[in-house]
Amino acid sequence: MTQNKKRKFSRIKKIALFILTLFTLFVSLIAFNGLVLAANETPLLFLTNHPAKKIDSREATIKILSYNIAKCFITKRFRFVGPEKVRARLEKIARVIREEEPDLVFISEAIVECAPCPVNQVEYLAQATGMHSFAFGENYNLGLPFYRIVGGNAILSRFPMKVVANPSLVGRKPFFITRNNRRVLWAEFEIQGERILLASIHNDSFQIENNHKQLQQILGFLGERKAILAGDFNSRPEQAPIQWLKGQEKFSGNFRGDFTFSSEDPDKKIDYIFAPNSWELIETRVISNHASDHFPLVATFSLKK
Repeated sequence: MTQNKKRKFSRIKKIALFILTLFTLFVSLIAFNGLVLAANETPLLFLTNHPAKKIDSREATIKILSYNIAKCFITKRFRFVGPEKVRARLEKIARVIREEEPDLVFISEAIVECAPCPVNQVEYLAQATGMHSFAFGENYNLGLPFYRIVGGNAILSRFPMKVVANPSLVGRKPFFITRNNRRVLWAEFEIQGERILLASIHNDSFQIENNHKQLQQILGFLGERKAILAGDFNSRPEQAPIQWLKGQEKFSGNFRGDFTFSSEDPDKKIDYIFAPNSWELIETRVISNHASDHFPLVATFSLKK
């Protein structure tokens, strides 16, 4: 082999080694993010600059809104939309919340970090609707530590709130499978001297048997404590999970009601709001709105049953 050929071969080896090193680093960072950072089940709590609401014990009513916001449709035809389009859709969602003036908002399918479209959807809604605090529980986290997509469940509150847990639900897939990976966000607040747990729910949308197991797991975590469960249960009223939950006789709420999905052609009720059975349901209704593929659901409860 001539000297020129040796030098050329050496350059090719160096380039190949450099490419292999970059690829290895890239894969290692994705694995680190998925196996270490995304494995963290600690929920996050944030305060806004809006004051906390004081509860008038003479009224003692709580208004709750549940909304699957479908990630604000951050992708269209396999491409990410611009931040301005996401903010425009968030403003439509915020307008619904402002008009209803709920005390608590339970959100499913929210994005807090998206490198190609950097808009924290939960923070935007909390600030735009005058909420005092907001909690976020990660469901999935894919990408590099500094360039990734993070989505999950959230709770917005006009009251002081504490985060409790964000445990993985049965059937959870490896980190690189973001579809249908589920956790449940637990927080709590105090009303009339009593601590009430808050669960923001988005259960299995493919296997109703696993969906049922997830709901049983949620109630197992709850135990004998009182709680508000709200979100996208992905189970219709006549299916086993909701029928089983109704049979527990632990919750007040509408186990049937109008369709919540899809907003384009509504034919299913899969979103619910349930409160402790000592509370009385005053009103519940579905709001016709096309900012998401789900309709928002609102319910008002009286604590004086």
